[in-house]
Amino acid sequence: MTYLLFHGRHIIQTTFQEKYLSEALSLPIEKLQVFEGVLPKDDKITHVIFAVTSANKANSRFNPLPLYLRTISIDRFFKPIHDTLGVTHSIVPVPHFDPTDKYVELLLKEIKEVEHIDLTPENTVVLASTPFLINMYHSKGFSVLTAEYNLESKSYIATPPTKLVEKLSGLSSWDEDTSFVKQLAASTISFWRDYTIAPKLIQSIWKEPLLTESGSLTETRNYSTYAAGMGHTELLDLKYKDIKGAIIPGRIVDEGCADGALMTKITHDFPDSDVIGIEITSEFLARCHERQRAGEFGGTFVFFHQRNLMDQIFEDESIDTTICNSTTHEIWSYGNKEESLQKYITLKYKQTKQGGRLIIRDVVGPEHKEQEVYMHLNSDDGSNNNIFENPTSPEDFSKHIAGLSTEARFYRFAKEYLGDMRKKGKRGDDTKIVFTEKLLDGKKFFVLRLKDAVEFMTKKDYVDNFISELNEEFAFFSFTDWKGLLLETGFTILENQNESTITSRAYSNPWIVEHRFKGKVDLYIMQHDILTPYPYPPTNMVLVAEK
Repeated sequence: MTYLLFHGRHIIQTTFQEKYLSEALSLPIEKLQVFEGVLPKDDKITHVIFAVTSANKANSRFNPLPLYLRTISIDRFFKPIHDTLGVTHSIVPVPHFDPTDKYVELLLKEIKEVEHIDLTPENTVVLASTPFLINMYHSKGFSVLTAEYNLESKSYIATPPTKLVEKLSGLSSWDEDTSFVKQLAASTISFWRDYTIAPKLIQSIWKEPLLTESGSLTETRNYSTYAAGMGHTELLDLKYKDIKGAIIPGRIVDEGCADGALMTKITHDFPDSDVIGIEITSEFLARCHERQRAGEFGGTFVFFHQRNLMDQIFEDESIDTTICNSTTHEIWSYGNKEESLQKYITLKYKQTKQGGRLIIRDVVGPEHKEQEVYMHLNSDDGSNNNIFENPTSPEDFSKHIAGLSTEARFYRFAKEYLGDMRKKGKRGDDTKIVFTEKLLDGKKFFVLRLKDAVEFMTKKDYVDNFISELNEEFAFFSFTDWKGLLLETGFTILENQNESTITSRAYSNPWIVEHRFKGKVDLYIMQHDILTPYPYPPTNMVLVAEK
């Protein structure tokens, strides 16, 4: 048997592919117009293997559709070819591989394990239209059908599927543009008519302004270490203890649910409620579904939406409890600061039932943000050399940051804080960290605003996501500012209640103080020319707002 390996994400099929594949499978192998390596000796190709790459990833611009939709689409696409030529096919899901020069080798091994077929240049022709893949396969000795890509002109002779996917994102309806529709395979048109969710998914994900190509808020976030930090047992217990007593059963929404760790606690204590998670990033959404597959939510009804929190998600007055845990600072940081936050709180007010609650648990800024403080930092708990070194691998970069002293990390923080956001035009120069250094009684002090000191203190230990965290602001609102925003929107703040479990409050997280502040950072203010110790400001808040 001779094989054609059709490599790709297979998000969309085109009229060009339809015609090109039919003609290639009709011709003797010796007459194929290939980037020639070794040619199989058989007369014709008898079996097509569709390698569906990144099969375990979806919900990103790179790969918006889940595997099941892509599989249905491929089957529809190939059926007329099978019926006419008798050529058979199989579909092999290939997991996502990070960029590597062993990519082809890994893919072929994957196919061998799944299909028990050893694809070699002697029995396989490859169809690939991406230049680096064409060259990679050819370097392994394979003959390659280059489809839309012309090797001589080094250009595309037909619109590649990826470009059509991109074009779809700009249409209000996929069938409104006749020139676009003409480029779609007949099977894709019928598939989209039957499975209307497919084009809608592609459009909604491509139009989402907050997501990167890979479906993340930032390209530099390490989701494994981020989730481990967020889901640290002791910290997770503290977070849940903060909000548990304020939850009203019924329809409970965790907005910005990350990997679903908090939802496991909620479903355990509220098994008869409907618990709905909202998450924008594809990586965390995949981890949520894995928890669901593993049965971590028990028998509770759990559902997940990939949505932007700035959009209306639920009907008015349909939610009993909305939980927003460590999310509002991202709305501020990646959106338009107070404007985005005001819009979000207004949406939450509308979706909340009368008597329902919005529970916000997040970082919080100090009451006196402009207060000048003297900050003394530990310079003996790590290296003070090569502070601005940038190792290329994420692991080495994390080790470098972790190896710096607290003082050295501050120098790096002060230089790079919100730097990426300023480059994108989302923040002005007024966000730069301004400080002076003073030597008093033989000790070095950094003199700066309390807000800026808090930004550093609360970020300095995120060594695995250092660059990512520097894009975010934590101390923009004090607890008083927050209460004012919620009251202005129409909520009532539950504060100083007899039941302390539902009391709004700002506080210093004892775990953070003990493990991240003590012995690392000391704060002082100057009073009558005397340095006076200044207490650590609050690190977190719980706001329970009722409609």
